[in-house]
Amino acid sequence: MNDLPLQTESRLISCILPKGQGMPLQKALAEEKEIFSANLHHGRGVGKGFHLNERSVGDQQEREILEVVVPFPIADEIFDFIYYKAKINEPHGGIVYVSKIARSSSFELPDIDWEKE
Repeated sequence: MNDLPLQTESRLISCILPKGQGMPLQKALAEEKEIFSANLHHGRGVGKGFHLNERSVGDQQEREILEVVVPFPIADEIFDFIYYKAKINEPHGGIVYVSKIARSSSFELPDIDWEKE
């Protein structure tokens, strides 16, 4: 078995977005930045504007969480792209943050001859 190449200078960019914003952002990352490995999933939460004594289960809203690992040299560029493309700079636009990760590995699926026929 071949060992996957280990990346030690990568960043994890995470976004918490309003429902419906994740898929268009994932598509834009693929089409405009050639980043095809973004992970999109869902969660529930409330904004910081709610007071603790006023919160109830019904106040929770669905959110989308998009995560992408990028090489350190382009992390700022991709962060800025996400920030403006997802309209995080607008009220209630969401949040985006960057984390340093110790290691990551990149891989590609092998070409299979029967797929080419």
